[in-house]
Amino acid sequence: MKITFVCTGNTCRSPMLMYMFRDYAKKVGFECETDSAGLMSGGTPVNPNTVAVLKSRGIDAANYVSKTFDDALAAQSDYVFAMTDALRDALHEKYPSCNVRSLSEVAGTEIADPYGMELAAYEAVGDAFEGMLDAVLSSVTDKEV
Repeated sequence: MKITFVCTGNTCRSPMLMYMFRDYAKKVGFECETDSAGLMSGGTPVNPNTVAVLKSRGIDAANYVSKTFDDALAAQSDYVFAMTDALRDALHEKYPSCNVRSLSEVAGTEIADPYGMELAAYEAVGDAFEGMLDAVLSSVTDKEV
């Protein structure tokens, strides 16, 4: 199973959730492949604040480089999680056969983009992601964790 997380630029939210979910899945014994991408052009290093938030959780993301969600990734992904309803709708429009869900559908809240904000905003995003890992896992396994 491949789970892909998508945000706007793939430098803040989606790589953070990808790494956190990958770590969580490993800890609970759930085997899956994780990936992340953005709707905009890739090739940019992950945001330093994202790296810092992940590092504080024991996760190294320093070498991550952003990429764009494309036809190939849409075809490879069993589940795609968008940070907002607007991102979900944009993905549905461009990739109608892709299994896309907004985080608000599975965890009850959208995740706003912290790009350009202070570290505290990124830490708040990390804390929000921490609180939705069970819900994301449950939504792909159809059982409570």
